[in-house]
Amino acid sequence: MSIWVLVALISYLLGALIQWTALKQQFQELDDYTNFPIVWVAKVVLATGCFLEALAWPFELLDSPTATE
Repeated sequence: MSIWVLVALISYLLGALIQWTALKQQFQELDDYTNFPIVWVAKVVLATGCFLEALAWPFELLDSPTATE
């Protein structure tokens, strides 16, 4: 494996981790109501969406308004 591929992979995973921690705060307020099944399902769906959004963080950089100027 090339050193540049390794650097790119580490950078991507570090960016995904940073995005995940930032997005994770959106659903921490639901922790008080996890004994209700519908809230638990909503929290799982929201966490999955945030995880997928965290993995797609490079595409958000390309789609930002400052990238097109």
